[in-house]
Amino acid sequence: MMAPGSTVADPGFDALASCVYPIFGGETHNRSPFAMPEDFTAWLFNDPPPSSSSMGYPSATNMIPNYLNAIQLQNQFLLGDPGYGSFMNGVIPHDPMSVTSILDAGSSRMSLSNEKRQELLALMGSRFNEAAYSAVAKRKDALMEGDMNDDRHVLGPRMMEAYIASYWHHFHPQLPILHRPSFVLNKAPNLLLLAVIAIGASTLDKMYGSDVTETAAELANFIAWHLRWELFMDADFRPPAKLWVFQALLLLEVYEKMYSTRALHERAHIHHDTTLTLMRRGSSLIGRSALDSPASLRDDRQSRSVTGSTLTPDFVAEESWTHWIKAEATRRVAFAAFVLDSTHATMFGHSAKMVAHELRLPLPCDGALWSATNASEVARVQSSLHANGVKPLMFLDGLKRTLNGQPVRTNAFGRTILMAGLLSVSWHMNQRDLQVSSLGVLQALGGRDKWRSALLRAFDNWRRDFDEALGTSEPGSFTGGYRARHPWDEANVFESRDVLHGLAHMASHVDIVDCQVFAGAGRLMGRAITRKDYDGAREKMNRWATKATARDATFYALRFLSECLLAEERVLDNDEAYSGRDDYLLNRPWVLYVAALVVWCYGYALEGPLNHPVKLVRPAEQRHDMQQFLRRVGGVREPSDLEGMKGCNQCMGLLMVLRNGFTNTRWELLTEAANLLSSCIDKLNGSAAA
Repeated sequence: MMAPGSTVADPGFDALASCVYPIFGGETHNRSPFAMPEDFTAWLFNDPPPSSSSMGYPSATNMIPNYLNAIQLQNQFLLGDPGYGSFMNGVIPHDPMSVTSILDAGSSRMSLSNEKRQELLALMGSRFNEAAYSAVAKRKDALMEGDMNDDRHVLGPRMMEAYIASYWHHFHPQLPILHRPSFVLNKAPNLLLLAVIAIGASTLDKMYGSDVTETAAELANFIAWHLRWELFMDADFRPPAKLWVFQALLLLEVYEKMYSTRALHERAHIHHDTTLTLMRRGSSLIGRSALDSPASLRDDRQSRSVTGSTLTPDFVAEESWTHWIKAEATRRVAFAAFVLDSTHATMFGHSAKMVAHELRLPLPCDGALWSATNASEVARVQSSLHANGVKPLMFLDGLKRTLNGQPVRTNAFGRTILMAGLLSVSWHMNQRDLQVSSLGVLQALGGRDKWRSALLRAFDNWRRDFDEALGTSEPGSFTGGYRARHPWDEANVFESRDVLHGLAHMASHVDIVDCQVFAGAGRLMGRAITRKDYDGAREKMNRWATKATARDATFYALRFLSECLLAEERVLDNDEAYSGRDDYLLNRPWVLYVAALVVWCYGYALEGPLNHPVKLVRPAEQRHDMQQFLRRVGGVREPSDLEGMKGCNQCMGLLMVLRNGFTNTRWELLTEAANLLSSCIDKLNGSAAA
């Protein structure tokens, strides 16, 4: 344990003592970090001296290869190299083979050619075989029968482009791991493109009608069922795996966990470790392979060399931009894996397999840089960033600043990453305390209360910083006229903030798995729930409901539900009901479900069933009952105000509104959630009280 006030730069701190593979952003081998080392924990929670830095671990320039030096990451095109003169001036001679020229084709890069579409259809037709599964074999026949050149066909040209457009509109802003300006559909790897299509098909807008969206969801499920095995068999999957493989694996994992069936959700949980292991085995996330150019560019350079061509400034600038795109996309893949790891551990009760101190990387670049469409635009953005004093910030430094209540300048994705870091730290600290307490050893860092209170403050620091940033330049970038070319709708940015903040507080005060068992879940994480499991959970929840931590969890659950469901606080018609099917915000439906469970558990554990059964047949009655409950009980100003309050179990309308909103969704886990809320309704009415 470090002495108070010491920093990770101190000679006694060995940041790599707990790591057998290269850390993301580093090149050093050591033991795997299955837990957070004590010296890192001490550095994170102790007050920082003036010059404290995460990259005193041992140093930024040593942990990140020279060409990825954190100080140069966002201005590597700018300072001190006469070879970039034309880049600095924003004048780039036209080169027909350059990235800029490819993008100059405009919308054509986002149009799916007939040749590319035929490649995808041939791949699915020849390799997505289901002979061993008669039920799904019929699904393939149903999807691929008829005239597939008809625009109305589920695999027709117009529909295929609609799925891709849906991906960019509904999903990409939430997990921006693909570089949209340089993403050319007809040159993308087929398996990566199928992952994009699967997510796009599963998020198709309701304007297409229920029949079309249902068929599109079946197509997405069909693609995902086979896509994982195709990725595993691809030559680029072997270490060191290519960047596109990681992008496809992460998109597939999101689809399987958040949009599909229970079987695919569990498959993704199992193979999450596969993706992380592949990243850790000499992948493109570590070392110089991160900047290896695609074969086409390598061949192009070789051909130029053979013919005696000299490298012109515009070609050097284009090459530098191409390298930067790949390096930044690689870092974003590492962060995306971390976000999925920590948020899904919190939401679903999975085990977290990544640790915050693994990520010795800068936070994602400015949004205007990521959305710039050519090298000259990047140069102008770089100049403006530099003039405004904007510098890259390491993830661990951003995490510590959040813990200390200091502002962090980053974009919406960077803020999601910081919250994922807080959730990861919370998960691992809980695991550490469980291990320590089981041995009867005194707790480190002053015990559980110290680190919990620090994290709870950090959640609020994170939200306050998010609010303040949104009030100035978010979700774009800096004050210099450059904003993200495809900014996320501001309402969605606000709502994603609410989702993560609410989840963090609820998960800090209650075990979500216990809530589900207490509500009557029959199976969780592939295991049947026994009567003994239920009795244990009931006893635990009855004790929990009397404590301050229960009031904290319920307070934040009510606050989140009110933010989402009270019509006056949303731009909705009073008669518009919540629909999980049409909610495109990635985690919100599940966090709404968790919040409803927390509220029900608190009220039911304290007050039991309602004195008189309630029916609330009509949707309008259910919404009215929900609104009254949220205004009365959810209107409290502090968690302590819930103590002694009566009628906390009168949440029938709330449960019914969400149950109905989760029915007939495209995600099977939400159907299960609706069934469990039905169990809560029955228990409230006394018909299923255990």
